[in-house]
Amino acid sequence: MSVVDFQSFIDNYSENDKAWLSLDWNGKFGQKFNDNNYFFRQQIASIVCEQITSVDINLINDLFIELGKEAQLSYTVYSNYNILAQELLERGGVEYLFAYICAAHISFDAFLSTANIKLTKGRALEMLEYFDFLKENQKNTQMENMFNEKIRERFLSN
Repeated sequence: MSVVDFQSFIDNYSENDKAWLSLDWNGKFGQKFNDNNYFFRQQIASIVCEQITSVDINLINDLFIELGKEAQLSYTVYSNYNILAQELLERGGVEYLFAYICAAHISFDAFLSTANIKLTKGRALEMLEYFDFLKENQKNTQMENMFNEKIRERFLSN
């Protein structure tokens, strides 16, 4: 695919295109990790991050999820993963908070990358309030552990 084709993919992205971004994994981890969609996904992510504010939020979310899965299996994280995380929260609001929390816990690298966000004061406050609500109402012990103080602090420093 050429750059023009990549841009066309981004501009016309729909649910039907999700398979192009999906993990097509060889079943191995770390340095032996291989994914047939890796280079396409990386190229799309690179272009998306350059024009993040104008890209469809569904594409950003799908990239965020697939790059998170990739991070868990390859033991590396996409260099601008935080940009995707920040845009999901800033533009998408509380609808994406749970995905953000899950992604932050998928790997150590993802945990560090997702911490590097700067939200507007109003959005950070909204995230903090919703985070506290979710934490208070969480019944699953494993999920409860994900609602920890390290994640909560991310919304206090904005």
